[in-house]
Amino acid sequence: MALDSSNTEVFAKVITSLARDAAQEVNGIRLAADKRSQKAVKVCFLPNEKVQVDMMISVAMGGSLPSKVAQLQESVKSQIESATKFRVNAVNVSVESVDLEQ
Repeated sequence: MALDSSNTEVFAKVITSLARDAAQEVNGIRLAADKRSQKAVKVCFLPNEKVQVDMMISVAMGGSLPSKVAQLQESVKSQIESATKFRVNAVNVSVESVDLEQ
């Protein structure tokens, strides 16, 4: 099934919601919410029913940043692939800030 603009918009909303849910499940990570990151989750559709997800996050101080990001990437990939027909090509994570208060 080819994606048209209305399908793309619906699928983008679904995938964005799944990525947001996945971010909430990872302890010490939250989506960035300042003015310069109006869209903390961006979905790009690629050929062959693949998607790329770009996320801007804030992390809590402490713990291993690489392991938190890896956990987020795996959670996003798992949720999207189990709930949709799309395969995740990449989950790109940008750390926008570090929360010093816990």
